[in-house]
Amino acid sequence: MPPSAKPPSDAPRPGVQRRRQRLSTEERERQIVDGAIRFFSDHGLGGQMRELATQIGVSHPLVFHYFPSKKALIERVYTEVYLGRWKPEWEHWVKDRSEPFEARLTRVYSDYARTILTKEWVRILIHSALADGYINDNYLTLVGERLLRPIIGEARIELGLDDDREPTEAENELIWGLHGGIFYIGVRHWIYGHKFPENLPQVVADRVRAFVLAAREIFPREAGKAAG
Repeated sequence: MPPSAKPPSDAPRPGVQRRRQRLSTEERERQIVDGAIRFFSDHGLGGQMRELATQIGVSHPLVFHYFPSKKALIERVYTEVYLGRWKPEWEHWVKDRSEPFEARLTRVYSDYARTILTKEWVRILIHSALADGYINDNYLTLVGERLLRPIIGEARIELGLDDDREPTEAENELIWGLHGGIFYIGVRHWIYGHKFPENLPQVVADRVRAFVLAAREIFPREAGKAAG
């Protein structure tokens, strides 16, 4: 800069640092939660809170001011990423018998795939399974009770079978195969680095179709075993 030129009026004077922007309590908490989601997605749940604070750009004590323990922060991440993205519509669509059974499942899993196949959703769930299991244990219990068991019941009704029995191992394995197959699309992309399918809706529809065709054989077989 020429000697006669003056620095811009908003430029900090030599040796003077800008003050860190002051955020409201809600904004600061949001900053920490969003940063934790990115951090755990990238580094796993074994990452240290001090490293997390550094990445977010806040002090270590400030993180503990908002979240008294790492477990409390992980619980908040679970609430944000998994419970916060759960759609009650999925549960309604499964039982909406004004629509054919296969069409219902395709609708549910097409929307489910659009919702959950994100970097943070897939990677944090995998990291949790390799760490303390808190997030994946809670989420998979939620899925089983509020989505997969109702699907088994509706499949039995569709096939004219008793829907009051406990799901059998074969029935459970079949529906988890469908559900896990949707999730595995995300694993292939966010863990293995493969591309997403070019026609994801068709892939989802094909997997639902495969479940329905297999259910026509497996569910009556299981009902026959129970009757015998």
